Amino acid sequence: MTDPVFHKTEQGQDEIRTRARKLDHRTRALLLIVNGERRRSELLAQTSGMGVGPEAIEALLEAGLIHAGAAAPPDIAAPAAPAAARRAGPEAAGSVFPAYAARGVGDDDAGPATYQQLYHFYTDVIGHHLGLRGYMLQVKVEKAAGTAELAALRGPLYAALHKARGEITAAAIIDQLDRMVGGEGRMQI
Repeated sequence: MTDPVFHKTEQGQDEIRTRARKLDHRTRALLLIVNGERRRSELLAQTSGMGVGPEAIEALLEAGLIHAGAAAPPDIAAPAAPAAARRAGPEAAGSVFPAYAARGVGDDDAGPATYQQLYHFYTDVIGHHLGLRGYMLQVKVEKAAGTAELAALRGPLYAALHKARGEITAAAIIDQLDRMVGGEGRMQI
């Protein structure tokens, strides 16, 4: 694989929670943004400003904290024609947030999102809209033990998005999160 997708291992997820290995902040930042969707080149591009190079990926691989694999499984990756897009009509095709809407989660007939779906929603949003400015929020996502804990991060996500991208973007993304959560995490902004 010339540009593989990397996933955290169980040990990698434990390292995010416990900091047992005392990784330097650059390597830890790289580990944090590994989410099973970003390719090697994307990870390096996102952390290059911190001076992170290919040797950091190699160190994480050797430590058993990440592994190379295929992209997200089909049930989590965007389906060809999700129910939400079909119901929403043509305006959904031009959505500003196709990566989140395309997952097909939170559809009226699909029920509340699973932990995995919410986890990927948060990591997608943080990666695409906040980058390394969302580092602390990503740490909280990694530490969340269930859907209720992820839903509870709605307020901090809104605040970070509002500051970084403005009201319109923040409100649109939070609206999608609310539909996914099905009311569990809704609160006044």
